[in-house]
Amino acid sequence: MNLSLAKLHAAAFRRDSGRWLRHVLLSLLSIAGTTVLAVAAFRLHFNLSAIGSLYLLLVVFVALRWGFVQATVISVTAVFCMNYLFIPPIFEFQVADPENWIAVAIFETAALLVSGLSSKLRIHAAQMELERARTAKLYALSRAILLIDGRGSASEQLAALIQEFVLVDAVDLWVVYEGGPLPTVRQSPVEAGSALETYIEEADSDNPELRVTRRVLRLGPTPIGAMVLRGWENDPLLADAIASLAAVALERARALQKESRAEAERNTERLRAAVLDGLAHGFKTPLTAIQTASSGLLEIDQELTPTQTELVSIIDEQATVLNQMTTRLLQTAALEAKEVRLRRSNISILCLLESMLAELEEIIRSRVKLMVPRDLMEIEVDVQMIHLALLQLIDNAAKYSVGRRMIEVRVAQDEMETRIEVANGGPPIKPEEREHIFERFYRGIDTAHGPSGTGLGLSIVKKTAEAHGGRAWVECEDDATRFFLTMEHHDKME
Repeated sequence: MNLSLAKLHAAAFRRDSGRWLRHVLLSLLSIAGTTVLAVAAFRLHFNLSAIGSLYLLLVVFVALRWGFVQATVISVTAVFCMNYLFIPPIFEFQVADPENWIAVAIFETAALLVSGLSSKLRIHAAQMELERARTAKLYALSRAILLIDGRGSASEQLAALIQEFVLVDAVDLWVVYEGGPLPTVRQSPVEAGSALETYIEEADSDNPELRVTRRVLRLGPTPIGAMVLRGWENDPLLADAIASLAAVALERARALQKESRAEAERNTERLRAAVLDGLAHGFKTPLTAIQTASSGLLEIDQELTPTQTELVSIIDEQATVLNQMTTRLLQTAALEAKEVRLRRSNISILCLLESMLAELEEIIRSRVKLMVPRDLMEIEVDVQMIHLALLQLIDNAAKYSVGRRMIEVRVAQDEMETRIEVANGGPPIKPEEREHIFERFYRGIDTAHGPSGTGLGLSIVKKTAEAHGGRAWVECEDDATRFFLTMEHHDKME
């Protein structure tokens, strides 16, 4: 880094020395040219008015071409030449007639005014050309940025484009999205003058001598990175525009990458759902055959030994479990695709809960405590879907409750909706996971070594609630977890 700074300082010194040498040479040439012109005009017998007009044209030309300094040198030299060769007494730096002093003063004043105006015009034209070049560079850069490949590093591609279109020797970009955590004291020190140092200091700067520009990349007030341009003719306005353009381009590339990842995840989810749906449909036929065969064998119990009866019972029970899982898969796939058409019928919520409990194993049924008012009105719902959702809630509560604590089921009802609450004494769910647990196939971090499951149950509950105009959510306390399922009354939905 020290070697690079030394090279930049040496280049700046050579550039400044060359600029001063150019000014000196132009001034010497201006003096020589003015003198030669005066001698030539004297030999051709020009009068004072003619040589004055000629010198004014020369002053205007030099002011437009090289600037005010050289034009002033020519005007002062011209005054001395006219005084020496054209104003009596000739060949002396004296003026005999006072009117000639006025003529000389008018000429010098006019020369300086014309020189100043011409120089301003030249500067304005140069600024307009600079603005045009700046706009052209930004336009070309913005068009090229639209073609950045989202599969590669956006910062590397952007740095290459800036170097190509803005004509800089080197570009250093550091972006929060790609740069990782900021260095700490224990890590290697940040390189002086780097983009990372610029980001940490949040300091914009321009160094014309070293031809280095540093800019913080911001989206509104928020810094997202930094940029360092090295080896270019410093243009602060262009640097500001490039920094703004770079920040927008990097944010756009980040958004496109996020969109691509989201689309890939959606496609993966569709593929997984399609595969599971196909498997579930494929399982239905052999499962039905197994259940039919096992049930038939159990009917001829007299011809089976106790061991055979026990084995057939196990087959029948496990086939029933597989059939329930397959039904859940099919139901979830249909809910996800929004293909379910509710088959509504009036039913008492208490009767629905009691029929659901009858299907549970005795060990689970004994732990369920119903807290349902007797005066509830009937509700119009898809009985099969609500039945399946309640089974999922009870099964989930039984899996994750501590020990053999009771599972409480409460029902509340008002004019608008019916609410079912299932509470168990399980460990609380972390706040950041409470929304995700209702997503399809999601399994909490703490459940990796817990009870087995497919991650489908709670997604079925959520989709069922939404299909009935309600919602599903979870609330946690220190010693209890409560799941809620609401259903909007059908006449209110209409």
